[in-house]
Amino acid sequence: MPTSSPLKVGVVGAGVGRMHLRAYQALENVEVVALCDVDETRLTQVGDLFNITYRYTDYKTMFEAGMIEAVSICLPNSLHAPVSLAALEAGLHVLCEKPLAESAASGQEIVEAAAQARSKFMICFNRRYRTDVQWMKHTIDAGRLGQIYQVKAGWIRETGIPFGWFADKEMAGGGPLIDLGVHMLDAVLWLLDYPQPLTVSGIVQTQFGARGLKTWRQVKTGTPRDFSVEDSAVAFIRLENNVILTLETSWASHAKPGQDDIFITIYGTEGTIELYIANYAAAETLSFYTEINGVPVTTRPAIKGVEHDHYYAVAEFVRCIREDVAPTATAEQGQTVMRIIDAIYRSARASREVVLA
Repeated sequence: MPTSSPLKVGVVGAGVGRMHLRAYQALENVEVVALCDVDETRLTQVGDLFNITYRYTDYKTMFEAGMIEAVSICLPNSLHAPVSLAALEAGLHVLCEKPLAESAASGQEIVEAAAQARSKFMICFNRRYRTDVQWMKHTIDAGRLGQIYQVKAGWIRETGIPFGWFADKEMAGGGPLIDLGVHMLDAVLWLLDYPQPLTVSGIVQTQFGARGLKTWRQVKTGTPRDFSVEDSAVAFIRLENNVILTLETSWASHAKPGQDDIFITIYGTEGTIELYIANYAAAETLSFYTEINGVPVTTRPAIKGVEHDHYYAVAEFVRCIREDVAPTATAEQGQTVMRIIDAIYRSARASREVVLA
């Protein structure tokens, strides 16, 4: 039942979890009362920074303490499933960072548990909350593009290979495809009302990471840390309704210095929308192309984006709990994305197209 009492929230993971902490503390009638992290030094530093009363190094102990009603899970990908399952079993509302899990097999466990739970489960696909992406959604839903037939999307970095668990296949599930591509896949599928994927063909490559190049924290001497994921990926995806999607992601490339750009171009029979976000820009990111009286016309909407889209995702999560409504970013949607990502990796290994049932 909807309630007006303060919502008591906890966060597991004090790395990315800091963005969730800021977002929760920006909301009225929400109390962040608990924080969990296995690194006691970081737990103390972040706990002090955000003035968190209860601190834990074991998420099971935090769940069993009964201090919280909802939790954000901000951990390495391979921990999303076990911690989400434990939280749902404890009766907690769950906001899980993307991706849903490190694989579609683990993701399916969450889908099944979320379907049986009485609490809410939401995945943090925060890029769809950008103001410019929301404008694209309204424009598409209004029919301004006509019949959509092709989409190009990607996230390209010149230098930006992460460190730590991100480069570990077992913990992360993959490289930029599962790190950055997951956002692009969700944004595109959400804009198109989540059509089903039919076939997937993909290639993944490792050109820089294994040599210790183009990392955010450069390896100065010695042998680079084990690097077991790709640093770039390209895919060709057939969606239902005769829509073709091409996807490109990279953590590293010889490109314009400092490039860290997101793009989505959606082609329709009546118009095309182009989104280009250069280095997380919040303005001048959109172009709309069409014809009027047979003459090409370009419109550049004066839409100011948001710099902290996590705030909007967290606010959506809290609203769903307060109003007792289903989240829009569901476990099923997260699993559709994971099925595509898994298929891209399978296609790359087999050097052939993969057909999805």
